[in-house]
Amino acid sequence: MLEIHQAKETDIAEIVAIVNDAFQVENDFRAGNRTSTAEIRQLMEGSQFLKAMHDQQMAGVVLVRLNEKTGYLGMLAVRRGLQRLGIGRALIEAAENYCRSRGCTRMTLSTGSVRRELLDRYHKLGYTITSIDPVSSDGRFTKPIEIVKMAKAIKA
Repeated sequence: MLEIHQAKETDIAEIVAIVNDAFQVENDFRAGNRTSTAEIRQLMEGSQFLKAMHDQQMAGVVLVRLNEKTGYLGMLAVRRGLQRLGIGRALIEAAENYCRSRGCTRMTLSTGSVRRELLDRYHKLGYTITSIDPVSSDGRFTKPIEIVKMAKAIKA
């Protein structure tokens, strides 16, 4: 059975491992790992990570951030061996519920333009594209990509 809880500082190492493992699919255009212990620790200061527990192990995570009436979800990651079991969808729903329960009426996310499968999946969940922006050449990516920002209304 899948359970979703708020992650704690003691979960940082496992969050880093799951995110970097899940984002290996981006190795053909991303330089290095997706995240680090320092980044997750810093993100936890102003955001919340939700973790999905499956058979007593952390199966996936999602970052959730609040900005007045708008929620943001990011860094959605599910262990590669547990993907396509509905864990990602459950984490998205949990992130939306987390934000909704705190007064948000809009949910946002962003992803790379090269991840067409994610754009289609988010669209099926009600998200629409709000903007497409080029990524600055800061060395994180090995080829040009664009960041696609998406949003949807969530009812209180």
